[in-house]
Amino acid sequence: MTYYIDIDGTKIPLRIIEERRNGARVALGGTHVILRVPKIPFFGSSVDKHVEWAKNWLRQLKASKPHVLDKYLNLKNYQDGEIFEMGKQRFLLEISKTNRESGYIKLQNEGVLKIELPNQVQYDEQKLIKSLLIKFAQKYFLPEIIRKVKFYNDTYFHKPINSVRLKYNKSNWGSCSTGKNLNFSVRLFFAPDDVIDYVVIHELAHLVEMNHSDKFWKIVSDIMPDYEVKEKMLKVHSAKV
Repeated sequence: MTYYIDIDGTKIPLRIIEERRNGARVALGGTHVILRVPKIPFFGSSVDKHVEWAKNWLRQLKASKPHVLDKYLNLKNYQDGEIFEMGKQRFLLEISKTNRESGYIKLQNEGVLKIELPNQVQYDEQKLIKSLLIKFAQKYFLPEIIRKVKFYNDTYFHKPINSVRLKYNKSNWGSCSTGKNLNFSVRLFFAPDDVIDYVVIHELAHLVEMNHSDKFWKIVSDIMPDYEVKEKMLKVHSAKV
């Protein structure tokens, strides 16, 4: 279960995990501060007491490292009735809880994304919603990335391609294997269309040069002279999902 705690006026997401242990432990996770507490409290102890201890620990940590909690400030919190924008598309989120055992997502008429969440078990709701949106986006935007690959390959490269896949990858925006498999991160669809084009051109160029040599960059620049601008824009959009 996710809670939000106040650290010097800033709301920080906190996930509490009960397990067999003697004392509490706090750690900085990727999307939450994680507080592990004893499943069976000792005499005189409680979860609230551990939460207060975690707050004090985080305040001391922030005092010594002022920016240590900044990564939690812009995390997306998906809510029922809000608009989710991606790839020049706008989707209305319709989020509800049902007796399902797992999450469910389906595109309804008129751009409504219906999301159903389990209501019987403890879990991280925001993490599940995000994973469902990623699953939807991978399927929904795959035809678009395939279309772009085909256009630029047919126009400039004329190389055989084994497969084109859309995944959720935070370590890179795209990749090209020696087996002529092109993989792209679905996160690209939070960036402008010409930036997506750049990444497609970049990976297609690897079908000619499997490196980042001067020859490789010459291929890229001949097709997109302002590619360096697109590189900088990728950094701007890297934190959106």
